[in-house]
Amino acid sequence: MSFSSDVKAELLNVNDSARHCKIALLAAFVSFCGCYDGERLVFVSENKRLMEKTADLVNELAALSVNAELYENHYYVKIDSRDKARDLANITLGQGGYDSPAINPLAVSSVCCKRAYIRGCFICSGSVSDPQKQYHLEISNSDYDHADALKALITSFGIDAKIILRKNHYIVYIKEGEQIVDMLNIMSAHKALLDFENLRVVKDLRNNLNRIVNCETANLNKVVSAGVRQAEAIEYIKRTVGLGYLSPALEEMARLRLEYPDISLKELGEKLKPPVGKSGVNHRLKKICAIADSLKGDN
Repeated sequence: MSFSSDVKAELLNVNDSARHCKIALLAAFVSFCGCYDGERLVFVSENKRLMEKTADLVNELAALSVNAELYENHYYVKIDSRDKARDLANITLGQGGYDSPAINPLAVSSVCCKRAYIRGCFICSGSVSDPQKQYHLEISNSDYDHADALKALITSFGIDAKIILRKNHYIVYIKEGEQIVDMLNIMSAHKALLDFENLRVVKDLRNNLNRIVNCETANLNKVVSAGVRQAEAIEYIKRTVGLGYLSPALEEMARLRLEYPDISLKELGEKLKPPVGKSGVNHRLKKICAIADSLKGDN
């Protein structure tokens, strides 16, 4: 199973104790998986566990006895009673059915109900990437008004959700790791949250290690390249006019650089007598390179 499937499986096992939270959860299921025509209310999904959860909610909230039925690779939950279907539509969608506001404000009037509703939306139409690869959580919606209302619901928890249009669907998405962790917490995906954090820590450590290695490699290459250039300049002076042409301090510096072409300026300075700081070593080597350039110009 994918990380996203694991999250949904965990969320489907969350049991809300309050009736109003169950109504909020069912309201999300109605919005994404339900069809109400004024006579019947029908839920459909390829996810068997989702439809079983829907049937449990319907049975409890409407005092019915319905089951998830399989037909052509899809599972259905059907409420054929006109009165029961109307009652469920009213408490989940609002008195106007699908003509009501995108999200029934009565169904999400408390914080716990908002959490349940967001959880239901993710179960029906959400996904979250494996944190080892990238940080991305989204909920896909065919209706802009509902996507915008869902975004507002999510941002009420301090999460910076955004909307993008992709293939005629409005995607409410979050891309920042910390905020995805917050989102998992809001939806009560506590095991997934811990797994996400663990994988995120490993990924961040690996990335930091790679950055350190790359930085050290770049610095080493820089040191080696500088050492080679300086050694070439010193060799030119030695070959043309001799190192005695240099002042005593520069000659000492030149002989040390030839002996130790790969070490850093700091290490080079420590070998001088008396020792010289990094800036002093750099100054002397620049003078030596300038003298070599001058000699080349004379020739």
